[in-house]
Amino acid sequence: MTRKTAPLLACALVAGGALHADSSEYPLVINLPSAERMQYWDIGVVFTHRFIQPVKDHGKDVYGLDGYTYAGLGFAFGIKPIPGLNAFIYRTADNKTFTFGLQEQLLNGERVRMAVRAERYDEVVKEAVTTLGKVGINGVTVQVPTEIFITDDIIFSVVPTYLSRNTTGDTLLFPAPGEPAPTTPNKAGVFNVGLGLRISFTEKFSFVSEYYPRPSKLAKAAPGGITDGTTYQNGFAAGISYKTFKHRFTVVGTNASGTTGNQVMSGDYGGGPRPTAQWALGFNVVRVF
Repeated sequence: MTRKTAPLLACALVAGGALHADSSEYPLVINLPSAERMQYWDIGVVFTHRFIQPVKDHGKDVYGLDGYTYAGLGFAFGIKPIPGLNAFIYRTADNKTFTFGLQEQLLNGERVRMAVRAERYDEVVKEAVTTLGKVGINGVTVQVPTEIFITDDIIFSVVPTYLSRNTTGDTLLFPAPGEPAPTTPNKAGVFNVGLGLRISFTEKFSFVSEYYPRPSKLAKAAPGGITDGTTYQNGFAAGISYKTFKHRFTVVGTNASGTTGNQVMSGDYGGGPRPTAQWALGFNVVRVF
């Protein structure tokens, strides 16, 4: 290597690192937001797909692929004048739910990354009361996705979440067998904390997982008046993510059919997550422009 080529190579490496550091990433893992951001005026697109039929039905139904699905489409936009600020909009067929809001990256440290996210959600179906709760509701979700880099390849995330309204809000919960019937309606509004773990095996492949705890007020309640002893469940999603140039493909197994913050963190949406053995397949496809 000559004296002239060495400085040029060093500059190229530094520039490449800077470009990598400033690259855009859609701020979503599986269903929970990440603390990443879209840069400049970049645009991100996400397509989500959740199969409803459990995998345990085996090959006769192609492991659930023959069943019904809920598809969603969303966009995230970088806002160049305010670094770290993103606007987003998303719509899923599940109760025709429409969400829109803003996310701001507050901290981008070497080992800790944090953002704050606020969104409005509207279920654009006729408001009605069912055995599982209310449909056609609207409300606000506030989340603070916080990521801790245990190592460069292992990221633990905590997502405190507040929902102003949930499916069983202002209704009487059905008691589980042996539990006394409630005498006052369940209060609207939920505070919950989602958890996540990402492990990168290579630059392209990684393991992704999320956990959606059951809110304490649902611990002794049965969804839809079920009398077999079943109560509301904890939710989870886990799978493999593959990242290539400006694309990210994620395939997961999950017992939660929803994809929005109010759907996965309320604990009672659609009767809540299914029992663990009844998990189904789902996938996300992300493209950054």
